[in-house]
Amino acid sequence: MKTAPQTQLRVPAQERFLPLVQGHVRDLSRTAGLPDKDVLALELATEEAFENICAHAYPDGTPGDVLVDGELLAGELRLAFHDEGLPFDPTLLDRPGAKPKGEGSGLGLKLIHSVVDEVRWVNQGRHGKALCLVKRLPLPEGAEPSAQERPGETGKCPRAPEQPYEVRPFKPDEALQVARLFWLAYGYSYKNEAFYRPEGLLDLVSRGVLSSYVVVTSEGEVVGHAGMLRPEPVPTAEMALLVISPAHRGRSLMERLSDCLSARALEMGLAGLSFNPVTSHPVSQRQSLAVNARPCGLDLAACPPRQFKAMRIKDGSPRRESYLHCFKYLIAPPPALAHVPERHRGMVGRIYAALGRELSLGQSAQDVSVGQPGAYSVSFDRGLAKGVVRVTLADARQWSEIRRAAMDLLDIAGAAVVHIELPLAQAVTPQLWEQAEAAGFFFTGVWPHSTGDGDLVRLTRLAAPLDLTLLRLYSKFAVELGAYVGAEMTRATGANEGVHPV
Repeated sequence: MKTAPQTQLRVPAQERFLPLVQGHVRDLSRTAGLPDKDVLALELATEEAFENICAHAYPDGTPGDVLVDGELLAGELRLAFHDEGLPFDPTLLDRPGAKPKGEGSGLGLKLIHSVVDEVRWVNQGRHGKALCLVKRLPLPEGAEPSAQERPGETGKCPRAPEQPYEVRPFKPDEALQVARLFWLAYGYSYKNEAFYRPEGLLDLVSRGVLSSYVVVTSEGEVVGHAGMLRPEPVPTAEMALLVISPAHRGRSLMERLSDCLSARALEMGLAGLSFNPVTSHPVSQRQSLAVNARPCGLDLAACPPRQFKAMRIKDGSPRRESYLHCFKYLIAPPPALAHVPERHRGMVGRIYAALGRELSLGQSAQDVSVGQPGAYSVSFDRGLAKGVVRVTLADARQWSEIRRAAMDLLDIAGAAVVHIELPLAQAVTPQLWEQAEAAGFFFTGVWPHSTGDGDLVRLTRLAAPLDLTLLRLYSKFAVELGAYVGAEMTRATGANEGVHPV
Protein backbone atom coordinates (compact mmCIF):
# COMPACT_ATOMS: atom_id res chain seq x y z
CA MET A 1 0.00 0.00 0.00
CA LYS A 2 1.38 3.41 -0.93
CA THR A 3 2.50 5.76 1.84
CA ALA A 4 0.95 9.22 1.81
CA PRO A 5 3.45 12.00 0.94
CA GLN A 6 4.62 13.84 4.05
CA THR A 7 6.46 17.13 4.56
CA GLN A 8 8.05 18.76 7.57
CA LEU A 9 9.31 22.27 8.31
CA ARG A 10 11.02 23.39 11.52
CA VAL A 11 11.49 27.10 12.20
CA PRO A 12 12.19 29.22 15.28
CA ALA A 13 9.05 30.53 16.99
CA GLN A 14 9.61 34.07 15.79
CA GLU A 15 7.20 36.09 13.68
CA ARG A 16 9.87 36.94 11.10
CA PHE A 17 9.73 33.29 9.98
CA LEU A 18 5.99 33.47 9.22
CA PRO A 19 6.53 33.96 5.43
CA LEU A 20 8.50 30.68 5.35
CA VAL A 21 5.70 28.80 7.11
CA GLN A 22 2.98 30.35 4.94
CA GLY A 23 4.97 29.58 1.80
CA HIS A 24 5.31 25.95 2.87
CA VAL A 25 1.56 25.65 3.49
CA ARG A 26 0.76 27.52 0.28
CA ASP A 27 2.92 25.23 -1.87
CA LEU A 28 1.54 22.13 -0.20
CA SER A 29 -2.06 23.34 -0.67
CA ARG A 30 -1.49 23.98 -4.37
CA THR A 31 0.17 20.59 -4.78
CA ALA A 32 -2.94 19.08 -3.18
CA GLY A 33 -5.08 20.76 -5.85
CA LEU A 34 -6.97 23.21 -3.65
CA PRO A 35 -8.55 26.20 -5.43
CA ASP A 36 -6.93 29.62 -4.93
CA LYS A 37 -9.55 30.84 -2.44
CA ASP A 38 -8.90 27.82 -0.20
CA VAL A 39 -5.13 28.26 -0.52
CA LEU A 40 -5.46 31.87 0.65
CA ALA A 41 -7.77 30.86 3.50
CA LEU A 42 -5.26 28.24 4.69
CA GLU A 43 -2.50 30.86 4.59
CA LEU A 44 -4.59 33.07 6.89
CA ALA A 45 -5.31 30.14 9.21
CA THR A 46 -1.57 29.38 9.25
CA GLU A 47 -0.87 32.97 10.25
CA GLU A 48 -3.30 32.72 13.16
CA ALA A 49 -1.86 29.40 14.37
CA PHE A 50 1.80 30.40 14.01
CA GLU A 51 1.49 33.85 15.57
CA ASN A 52 -0.43 32.50 18.56
CA ILE A 53 2.29 29.91 19.14
CA CYS A 54 4.94 32.62 18.92
CA ALA A 55 3.03 34.90 21.31
CA HIS A 56 1.79 32.42 23.88
CA ALA A 57 3.64 29.09 23.71
CA TYR A 58 7.04 30.66 24.45
CA PRO A 59 6.43 33.63 26.80
CA ASP A 60 9.05 36.20 27.78
CA GLY A 61 11.30 35.45 24.82
CA THR A 62 11.91 31.80 25.76
CA PRO A 63 13.62 30.18 22.76
CA GLY A 64 11.74 27.42 20.98
CA ASP A 65 10.76 25.98 17.62
CA VAL A 66 7.59 25.34 15.69
CA LEU A 67 7.37 22.12 13.72
CA VAL A 68 4.88 22.10 10.83
CA ASP A 69 3.96 18.62 9.61
CA GLY A 70 2.06 18.13 6.36
CA GLU A 71 0.45 14.94 5.09
CA LEU A 72 -1.14 14.77 1.66
CA LEU A 73 -3.73 12.03 1.23
CA ALA A 74 -5.80 11.42 -1.86
CA GLY A 75 -8.84 13.07 -0.25
CA GLU A 76 -7.52 15.45 2.38
CA LEU A 77 -4.64 17.62 3.49
CA ARG A 78 -3.48 17.41 7.10
CA LEU A 79 -1.44 20.06 8.87
CA ALA A 80 -0.06 19.90 12.41
CA PHE A 81 1.60 22.80 14.22
CA HIS A 82 3.76 21.38 17.04
CA ASP A 83 5.51 23.25 19.81
CA GLU A 84 7.13 22.33 23.13
CA GLY A 85 5.90 25.37 25.01
CA LEU A 86 2.74 26.20 26.95
CA PRO A 87 -0.57 24.68 25.78
CA PHE A 88 -2.32 26.42 22.90
CA ASP A 89 -5.04 28.47 24.61
CA PRO A 90 -7.74 29.78 22.23
CA THR A 91 -9.14 32.12 24.89
CA LEU A 92 -5.95 34.18 24.62
CA LEU A 93 -7.33 35.59 21.38
CA ASP A 94 -9.80 37.61 23.46
CA ARG A 95 -7.41 38.85 26.13
CA PRO A 96 -5.78 42.26 26.32
CA GLY A 97 -2.39 42.27 24.64
CA ALA A 98 -3.23 39.69 21.99
CA LYS A 99 -2.53 41.01 18.51
CA PRO A 100 -5.89 42.08 17.01
CA LYS A 101 -6.92 40.55 13.74
CA GLY A 102 -10.19 42.32 13.30
CA GLU A 103 -13.43 42.98 15.07
CA GLY A 104 -15.34 40.43 17.10
CA SER A 105 -14.57 38.04 19.90
CA GLY A 106 -12.40 35.06 19.04
CA LEU A 107 -12.08 36.03 15.37
CA GLY A 108 -8.77 34.20 14.96
CA LEU A 109 -10.08 30.87 16.19
CA LYS A 110 -13.35 31.30 14.32
CA LEU A 111 -11.31 31.87 11.15
CA ILE A 112 -9.39 28.64 11.66
CA HIS A 113 -12.62 26.68 12.19
CA SER A 114 -14.29 28.28 9.17
CA VAL A 115 -11.37 27.32 6.91
CA VAL A 116 -10.81 23.65 7.73
CA ASP A 117 -13.01 20.60 8.24
CA GLU A 118 -11.52 19.38 11.51
CA VAL A 119 -9.56 21.00 14.34
CA ARG A 120 -7.90 19.21 17.26
CA TRP A 121 -5.85 20.62 20.11
CA VAL A 122 -3.68 17.89 21.60
CA ASN A 123 -1.85 18.19 24.92
CA GLN A 124 1.00 15.68 24.60
CA GLY A 125 2.50 16.20 28.05
CA ARG A 126 6.29 16.24 27.95
CA HIS A 127 6.20 15.91 24.17
CA GLY A 128 4.60 19.31 23.79
CA LYS A 129 1.40 20.44 22.13
CA ALA A 130 -0.10 20.29 18.66
CA LEU A 131 -2.80 22.13 16.74
CA CYS A 132 -3.99 19.69 14.07
CA LEU A 133 -6.00 20.83 11.02
CA VAL A 134 -7.68 18.71 8.34
CA LYS A 135 -8.84 20.15 5.00
CA ARG A 136 -10.81 17.86 2.71
CA LEU A 137 -9.99 18.11 -0.97
CA PRO A 138 -12.52 18.57 -3.77
CA LEU A 139 -13.74 15.35 -5.33
CA PRO A 140 -12.63 14.71 -8.90
CA GLU A 141 -15.18 14.90 -11.67
CA GLY A 142 -17.43 11.86 -11.71
CA ALA A 143 -16.33 10.57 -8.30
CA GLU A 144 -19.86 10.39 -6.92
CA PRO A 145 -22.32 7.77 -8.11
CA SER A 146 -24.61 9.05 -10.80
CA ALA A 147 -28.29 9.57 -10.17
CA GLN A 148 -29.04 6.67 -12.50
CA GLU A 149 -27.17 4.28 -10.18
CA ARG A 150 -29.22 5.19 -7.14
CA PRO A 151 -32.00 2.71 -6.40
CA GLY A 152 -35.53 4.04 -6.06
CA GLU A 153 -36.41 5.33 -2.59
CA THR A 154 -39.71 3.50 -2.54
CA GLY A 155 -39.09 0.54 -4.82
CA LYS A 156 -37.79 -2.80 -3.58
CA CYS A 157 -34.34 -3.92 -4.63
CA PRO A 158 -34.39 -7.15 -6.71
CA ARG A 159 -33.04 -10.16 -4.81
CA ALA A 160 -29.77 -11.63 -5.97
CA PRO A 161 -29.80 -15.37 -6.71
CA GLU A 162 -28.62 -17.75 -3.97
CA GLN A 163 -24.86 -18.26 -4.25
CA PRO A 164 -21.71 -18.99 -2.21
CA TYR A 165 -19.96 -16.13 -0.44
CA GLU A 166 -16.46 -15.65 0.91
CA VAL A 167 -15.79 -13.56 4.04
CA ARG A 168 -12.20 -12.34 4.23
CA PRO A 169 -10.00 -9.31 4.93
CA PHE A 170 -10.51 -6.29 2.70
CA LYS A 171 -8.09 -5.72 -0.21
CA PRO A 172 -6.98 -2.18 -1.18
CA ASP A 173 -8.32 -2.46 -4.73
CA GLU A 174 -11.83 -3.02 -3.28
CA ALA A 175 -12.03 0.43 -1.67
CA LEU A 176 -14.21 1.93 -4.40
CA GLN A 177 -16.65 -0.99 -4.21
CA VAL A 178 -16.98 -0.53 -0.45
CA ALA A 179 -17.59 3.23 -0.83
CA ARG A 180 -20.30 2.57 -3.41
CA LEU A 181 -21.83 -0.10 -1.16
CA PHE A 182 -22.25 2.44 1.65
CA TRP A 183 -23.95 4.82 -0.73
CA LEU A 184 -26.31 2.15 -2.09
CA ALA A 185 -27.35 1.15 1.43
CA TYR A 186 -27.42 4.50 3.19
CA GLY A 187 -27.35 7.25 0.59
CA TYR A 188 -25.24 10.05 2.08
CA SER A 189 -26.75 9.67 5.54
CA TYR A 190 -23.96 7.60 7.16
CA LYS A 191 -22.30 9.53 10.00
CA ASN A 192 -18.68 9.20 8.88
CA GLU A 193 -17.92 10.76 5.51
CA ALA A 194 -14.57 8.96 5.24
CA PHE A 195 -16.31 5.78 4.16
CA TYR A 196 -17.72 7.41 1.04
CA ARG A 197 -14.20 8.14 -0.15
CA PRO A 198 -11.97 5.21 -1.17
CA GLU A 199 -8.89 7.12 -0.03
CA GLY A 200 -10.48 7.71 3.38
CA LEU A 201 -11.03 3.99 3.88
CA LEU A 202 -7.51 3.16 2.65
CA ASP A 203 -6.01 5.72 5.01
CA LEU A 204 -7.76 4.22 8.04
CA VAL A 205 -6.61 0.73 7.10
CA SER A 206 -3.03 1.80 6.34
CA ARG A 207 -2.72 3.56 9.71
CA GLY A 208 -3.98 0.51 11.56
CA VAL A 209 -7.06 2.38 12.78
CA LEU A 210 -9.45 0.04 10.93
CA SER A 211 -9.50 -3.74 10.54
CA SER A 212 -11.74 -4.22 7.52
CA TYR A 213 -13.52 -7.38 6.32
CA VAL A 214 -15.71 -7.91 3.25
CA VAL A 215 -18.21 -10.36 1.83
CA VAL A 216 -17.52 -11.15 -1.83
CA THR A 217 -19.27 -13.26 -4.43
CA SER A 218 -17.51 -15.79 -6.63
CA GLU A 219 -17.29 -13.07 -9.28
CA GLY A 220 -15.43 -10.73 -6.93
CA GLU A 221 -18.33 -8.37 -6.21
CA VAL A 222 -18.20 -6.83 -2.71
CA VAL A 223 -21.67 -7.19 -1.18
CA GLY A 224 -20.93 -6.69 2.51
CA HIS A 225 -18.50 -4.93 4.80
CA ALA A 226 -17.77 -4.67 8.53
CA GLY A 227 -14.84 -3.26 10.41
CA MET A 228 -13.25 -2.72 13.80
CA LEU A 229 -12.29 0.88 14.56
CA ARG A 230 -9.42 1.19 17.03
CA PRO A 231 -7.96 4.71 16.90
CA GLU A 232 -6.01 4.25 20.15
CA PRO A 233 -3.95 1.35 21.58
CA VAL A 234 -6.57 0.24 24.10
CA PRO A 235 -7.92 -3.32 24.63
CA THR A 236 -11.15 -2.71 22.74
CA ALA A 237 -12.41 -1.70 19.29
CA GLU A 238 -15.71 -0.50 17.89
CA MET A 239 -17.64 -2.84 15.63
CA ALA A 240 -18.64 -0.42 12.92
CA LEU A 241 -19.15 0.19 9.19
CA LEU A 242 -21.67 -2.63 9.00
CA VAL A 243 -23.35 -2.79 5.63
CA ILE A 244 -24.88 -5.52 3.45
CA SER A 245 -26.06 -4.91 -0.11
CA PRO A 246 -29.89 -4.77 -0.14
CA ALA A 247 -29.92 -7.51 -2.80
CA HIS A 248 -28.01 -9.94 -0.56
CA ARG A 249 -29.66 -9.46 2.83
CA GLY A 250 -31.30 -12.18 4.88
CA ARG A 251 -28.48 -14.70 4.34
CA SER A 252 -26.66 -14.44 7.70
CA LEU A 253 -23.82 -12.48 6.10
CA MET A 254 -23.67 -9.98 8.96
CA GLU A 255 -23.34 -12.83 11.45
CA ARG A 256 -20.46 -14.28 9.46
CA LEU A 257 -18.73 -10.91 9.38
CA SER A 258 -19.22 -10.52 13.13
CA ASP A 259 -17.73 -13.97 13.79
CA CYS A 260 -14.65 -13.19 11.68
CA LEU A 261 -14.06 -9.85 13.36
CA SER A 262 -14.53 -11.34 16.83
CA ALA A 263 -11.92 -13.97 16.01
CA ARG A 264 -9.59 -11.25 14.75
CA ALA A 265 -10.16 -9.23 17.94
CA LEU A 266 -9.14 -12.23 20.05
CA GLU A 267 -5.98 -12.62 17.96
CA MET A 268 -5.21 -8.96 18.71
CA GLY A 269 -5.61 -9.59 22.43
CA LEU A 270 -8.68 -7.35 22.81
CA ALA A 271 -10.96 -7.76 25.80
CA GLY A 272 -14.12 -6.97 23.87
CA LEU A 273 -15.94 -5.00 21.22
CA SER A 274 -18.25 -2.01 21.45
CA PHE A 275 -21.37 -1.46 19.36
CA ASN A 276 -23.22 1.81 18.76
CA PRO A 277 -26.69 1.12 17.36
CA VAL A 278 -28.95 4.07 16.59
CA THR A 279 -31.75 4.99 19.00
CA SER A 280 -34.20 6.05 16.30
CA HIS A 281 -35.38 2.46 15.79
CA PRO A 282 -34.93 -0.88 17.58
CA VAL A 283 -33.59 -3.15 14.82
CA SER A 284 -29.88 -2.48 15.20
CA GLN A 285 -30.20 -2.45 19.00
CA ARG A 286 -31.82 -5.88 18.87
CA GLN A 287 -28.99 -7.15 16.66
CA SER A 288 -26.36 -5.89 19.12
CA LEU A 289 -28.11 -7.47 22.09
CA ALA A 290 -28.42 -10.74 20.15
CA VAL A 291 -24.61 -11.07 20.11
CA ASN A 292 -24.44 -10.42 23.90
CA ALA A 293 -23.49 -6.74 23.73
CA ARG A 294 -24.82 -4.96 26.83
CA PRO A 295 -25.92 -1.30 27.11
CA CYS A 296 -23.63 0.91 29.19
CA GLY A 297 -24.02 4.46 27.83
CA LEU A 298 -25.90 6.90 25.62
CA ASP A 299 -24.02 8.85 22.95
CA LEU A 300 -26.48 11.74 22.70
CA ALA A 301 -26.82 14.02 19.66
CA ALA A 302 -23.78 12.31 18.15
CA CYS A 303 -24.60 12.89 14.49
CA PRO A 304 -26.02 15.90 12.59
CA PRO A 305 -29.64 15.80 11.42
CA ARG A 306 -30.00 13.51 8.43
CA GLN A 307 -32.84 11.68 6.79
CA PHE A 308 -31.49 8.17 7.32
CA LYS A 309 -32.20 6.41 4.07
CA ALA A 310 -31.72 2.87 5.34
CA MET A 311 -34.30 3.30 8.12
CA ARG A 312 -36.93 5.25 6.18
CA ILE A 313 -37.57 7.51 9.19
CA LYS A 314 -40.39 9.88 8.35
CA ASP A 315 -41.84 10.76 11.74
CA GLY A 316 -40.99 14.45 11.69
CA SER A 317 -38.15 16.71 10.67
CA PRO A 318 -34.57 15.39 10.65
CA ARG A 319 -32.82 15.56 14.03
CA ARG A 320 -29.44 14.77 15.50
CA GLU A 321 -29.07 11.03 15.89
CA SER A 322 -28.14 9.42 19.21
CA TYR A 323 -26.56 6.02 19.80
CA LEU A 324 -26.82 3.36 22.48
CA HIS A 325 -23.28 2.40 23.51
CA CYS A 326 -23.05 -1.35 24.11
CA PHE A 327 -20.13 -3.61 25.00
CA LYS A 328 -19.50 -7.31 24.35
CA TYR A 329 -16.81 -9.25 26.19
CA LEU A 330 -14.71 -11.75 24.25
CA ILE A 331 -13.00 -12.96 27.42
CA ALA A 332 -14.12 -13.49 31.01
CA PRO A 333 -14.94 -9.96 32.24
CA PRO A 334 -12.09 -8.75 34.48
CA PRO A 335 -12.71 -7.07 37.86
CA ALA A 336 -13.14 -3.30 37.64
CA LEU A 337 -12.03 -0.43 39.87
CA ALA A 338 -14.08 2.76 39.67
CA HIS A 339 -13.94 6.03 41.61
CA VAL A 340 -17.47 7.43 41.56
CA PRO A 341 -19.30 10.20 43.46
CA GLU A 342 -21.61 8.76 46.09
CA ARG A 343 -24.89 9.59 44.38
CA HIS A 344 -23.94 7.82 41.14
CA ARG A 345 -22.70 4.58 42.71
CA GLY A 346 -26.06 2.82 42.34
CA MET A 347 -26.33 3.31 38.58
CA VAL A 348 -22.64 2.66 37.92
CA GLY A 349 -22.96 -0.55 39.93
CA ARG A 350 -25.95 -1.64 37.81
CA ILE A 351 -24.00 -0.96 34.61
CA TYR A 352 -21.14 -3.18 35.73
CA ALA A 353 -23.58 -5.86 36.89
CA ALA A 354 -25.18 -5.84 33.43
CA LEU A 355 -21.69 -6.29 31.93
CA GLY A 356 -21.08 -9.22 34.27
CA ARG A 357 -18.10 -7.54 35.95
CA GLU A 358 -17.07 -7.54 39.59
CA LEU A 359 -16.79 -3.93 40.76
CA SER A 360 -14.68 -2.34 43.48
CA LEU A 361 -15.56 1.25 44.35
CA GLY A 362 -12.47 3.28 45.24
CA GLN A 363 -12.09 6.18 47.64
CA SER A 364 -11.68 9.70 46.30
CA ALA A 365 -8.26 11.36 46.70
CA GLN A 366 -7.57 15.06 47.08
CA ASP A 367 -5.16 15.36 44.16
CA VAL A 368 -2.26 13.86 42.28
CA SER A 369 1.15 14.23 43.85
CA VAL A 370 3.15 17.41 43.31
CA GLY A 371 5.35 17.17 40.23
CA GLN A 372 2.91 14.91 38.38
CA PRO A 373 0.72 17.29 36.37
CA GLY A 374 -2.41 16.01 34.71
CA ALA A 375 -2.81 15.34 31.02
CA TYR A 376 -5.75 15.81 28.70
CA SER A 377 -6.48 16.23 25.00
CA VAL A 378 -9.06 18.31 23.15
CA SER A 379 -10.57 17.32 19.81
CA PHE A 380 -13.27 18.73 17.56
CA ASP A 381 -14.93 17.01 14.61
CA ARG A 382 -16.38 19.75 12.44
CA GLY A 383 -18.43 17.34 10.30
CA LEU A 384 -20.17 15.89 13.38
CA ALA A 385 -20.08 19.23 15.29
CA LYS A 386 -18.83 17.25 18.29
CA GLY A 387 -16.08 18.11 20.74
CA VAL A 388 -14.33 15.89 23.29
CA VAL A 389 -12.09 16.76 26.22
CA ARG A 390 -10.46 13.50 27.30
CA VAL A 391 -8.57 13.40 30.58
CA THR A 392 -5.88 10.72 30.69
CA LEU A 393 -4.26 11.78 33.99
CA ALA A 394 -6.72 13.39 36.38
CA ASP A 395 -5.57 16.54 38.16
CA ALA A 396 -8.17 18.68 39.93
CA ARG A 397 -5.85 21.68 39.65
CA GLN A 398 -6.47 21.67 35.89
CA TRP A 399 -10.23 21.99 36.12
CA SER A 400 -10.21 25.64 35.02
CA GLU A 401 -8.26 24.65 31.87
CA ILE A 402 -10.54 21.71 31.16
CA ARG A 403 -13.67 23.81 31.63
CA ARG A 404 -12.33 26.58 29.41
CA ALA A 405 -11.50 24.09 26.65
CA ALA A 406 -14.98 22.54 26.88
CA MET A 407 -16.73 25.91 26.77
CA ASP A 408 -14.58 27.09 23.85
CA LEU A 409 -15.75 24.03 21.92
CA LEU A 410 -19.35 25.11 22.52
CA ASP A 411 -19.05 28.89 22.27
CA ILE A 412 -16.28 29.41 19.70
CA ALA A 413 -15.99 26.19 17.68
CA GLY A 414 -19.78 25.83 17.52
CA ALA A 415 -20.03 22.24 18.78
CA ALA A 416 -23.56 20.88 19.13
CA VAL A 417 -22.40 18.48 21.82
CA VAL A 418 -19.31 18.32 24.04
CA HIS A 419 -18.15 15.39 26.16
CA ILE A 420 -15.76 15.39 29.10
CA GLU A 421 -14.32 11.89 29.50
CA LEU A 422 -12.70 10.93 32.82
CA PRO A 423 -10.68 7.83 33.84
CA LEU A 424 -12.64 5.82 36.41
CA ALA A 425 -9.54 4.04 37.73
CA GLN A 426 -8.06 7.30 39.05
CA ALA A 427 -8.91 8.58 42.51
CA VAL A 428 -9.11 12.26 41.51
CA THR A 429 -11.90 11.63 38.98
CA PRO A 430 -14.82 12.21 41.43
CA GLN A 431 -13.60 15.77 42.03
CA LEU A 432 -13.48 16.58 38.31
CA TRP A 433 -16.79 14.78 37.84
CA GLU A 434 -18.56 16.95 40.42
CA GLN A 435 -16.95 20.11 39.05
CA ALA A 436 -18.16 19.20 35.56
CA GLU A 437 -21.70 18.63 36.81
CA ALA A 438 -21.63 22.03 38.50
CA ALA A 439 -20.76 23.48 35.07
CA GLY A 440 -23.82 21.93 33.39
CA PHE A 441 -22.45 18.56 32.26
CA PHE A 442 -24.35 15.36 33.07
CA PHE A 443 -23.63 11.63 33.28
CA THR A 444 -24.31 9.64 30.10
CA GLY A 445 -22.58 6.32 30.80
CA VAL A 446 -19.48 4.18 31.09
CA TRP A 447 -17.18 3.36 28.14
CA PRO A 448 -15.33 0.13 29.08
CA HIS A 449 -11.61 -0.29 28.33
CA SER A 450 -11.42 3.02 26.48
CA THR A 451 -8.26 4.28 28.16
CA GLY A 452 -4.91 2.79 29.03
CA ASP A 453 -5.75 2.18 32.69
CA GLY A 454 -9.36 1.06 32.45
CA ASP A 455 -12.78 2.53 31.79
CA LEU A 456 -14.04 6.05 31.08
CA VAL A 457 -17.08 7.85 32.39
CA ARG A 458 -18.63 10.29 29.94
CA LEU A 459 -20.22 13.59 30.96
CA THR A 460 -22.13 15.50 28.28
CA ARG A 461 -23.31 19.02 27.63
CA LEU A 462 -25.60 19.94 24.71
CA ALA A 463 -25.75 23.25 22.88
CA ALA A 464 -29.50 22.87 22.30
CA PRO A 465 -32.29 20.95 24.07
CA LEU A 466 -32.71 17.30 23.12
CA ASP A 467 -36.09 15.58 23.28
CA LEU A 468 -35.36 12.17 24.81
CA THR A 469 -38.94 11.05 24.20
CA LEU A 470 -37.82 10.45 20.60
CA LEU A 471 -35.32 7.79 21.66
CA ARG A 472 -36.56 4.26 21.11
CA LEU A 473 -34.69 1.97 23.48
CA TYR A 474 -35.09 -1.76 23.09
CA SER A 475 -34.08 -3.56 26.31
CA LYS A 476 -35.33 -3.12 29.86
CA PHE A 477 -31.91 -2.03 31.11
CA ALA A 478 -31.47 0.41 28.20
CA VAL A 479 -34.74 2.05 29.23
CA GLU A 480 -33.55 2.21 32.86
CA LEU A 481 -30.26 3.77 31.77
CA GLY A 482 -32.08 6.22 29.50
CA ALA A 483 -34.37 7.29 32.35
CA TYR A 484 -31.37 7.90 34.60
CA VAL A 485 -29.59 9.94 31.93
CA GLY A 486 -32.81 11.88 31.31
CA ALA A 487 -33.10 12.73 35.00
CA GLU A 488 -29.47 13.88 35.01
CA MET A 489 -30.07 16.02 31.94
CA THR A 490 -33.09 17.55 33.69
CA ARG A 491 -30.95 18.33 36.73
CA ALA A 492 -28.26 19.92 34.57
CA THR A 493 -30.43 21.82 32.10
CA GLY A 494 -33.89 22.08 33.60
CA ALA A 495 -35.29 20.12 30.64
CA ASN A 496 -38.42 18.11 31.26
CA GLU A 497 -38.04 15.13 28.97
CA GLY A 498 -38.46 11.41 29.39
CA VAL A 499 -37.48 8.27 27.51
CA HIS A 500 -39.87 6.01 25.65
CA PRO A 501 -39.27 2.26 25.45
CA VAL A 502 -39.96 0.49 22.19
